[in-house]
Amino acid sequence: MRKIIFATVAVFLIIVSAVSAEEKALDPNKLFYSANSLYEKRDYEKSLEEYSRILDMGKTSGPLYYNMGNCYFKMGKLGYAILFYEKARRVMPQDGDLKANLDYAVSLIGGSTVDTPRKNPVVSIIKAPFKDFSLNAIAVSVVFLYFVFAILLAIGIVTPVAAKKIRAMYPVALSLLIISIGAFAIRYYDEEILRRGIVVNKGVEAKYEPIDKSTIFYRLQEGDEVSVIKTRDGWRQIRRIDGRVGWVPKTTIEEI
Repeated sequence: MRKIIFATVAVFLIIVSAVSAEEKALDPNKLFYSANSLYEKRDYEKSLEEYSRILDMGKTSGPLYYNMGNCYFKMGKLGYAILFYEKARRVMPQDGDLKANLDYAVSLIGGSTVDTPRKNPVVSIIKAPFKDFSLNAIAVSVVFLYFVFAILLAIGIVTPVAAKKIRAMYPVALSLLIISIGAFAIRYYDEEILRRGIVVNKGVEAKYEPIDKSTIFYRLQEGDEVSVIKTRDGWRQIRRIDGRVGWVPKTTIEEI
C-alpha cells in the first residue's frame, strides 16, 4: 500500500512540476527577459523566437516591437527592422532611441527612390502639435479638451459675472478642441483605415496584374512604405506613395 501511495504522490509531483514549468514558459514577462538576455549574448535568432512567442500570445507593446526591430537590424534584415520600428512608433512615437534607430535603418537603404507627394499644409498644421502623441494619447487629449470647454460653458451659464472674465478663453478652448479632433481623425485614418505596409524583400517588382508573367510596372526597394489595397490569391495590390497601383507577391509586403 505504501508503494502505491508513494508512486501516486511522485506522479502527482511530476505533473505539478510540469504544469508549473509550462506556466513559467508561457509567462510573457519571463519570455521578454529571456529574449533580452539572449539579445545581450548576440543570439539574435533565438531572441527573436522568444519575442515572437509573446506576439503569438496576443501580447503587444512598444518595447516588444522595438526590440524585435533591433533583432532584425542586427541580422541584416532592414525591411523587417523598419517594419517593427514603425509598429513601435505607433505606440511610443516620442521615443528618441526608436526614432534614431529608424532613421539610421532608413539611411542604410538610401531612402525611397520615389518623390514624396507635396503635403497638404492644413493637414500638416493640424498634425504638428500631436506628432509625438500616440493615437490613444490624442484620444485622451480630445476628451480632456472637451471637458475643459464644457466646464467653461457651464461656468458662463451658471455665473454670468465669471462669464465676462473667461469669455476670451472660449475661442481658444474651442479651437484647441477642433484641432485635437482633426488630429485624431487624421491619425485614425492613417493607422486604422489605411492599411500601410513595408517592403521586406530586396528588389520587389510590382506588376500590372496578379500573375507571374504579367508586365513589370515599377520596382520597389527594401524598406519602402506602401498602402495595401487588397490581398488575393497570394498577391497584394498596393499603392506606392506617388499613387501608382500594382501587384506584388504577398510575402514581399508586411502590414504595419
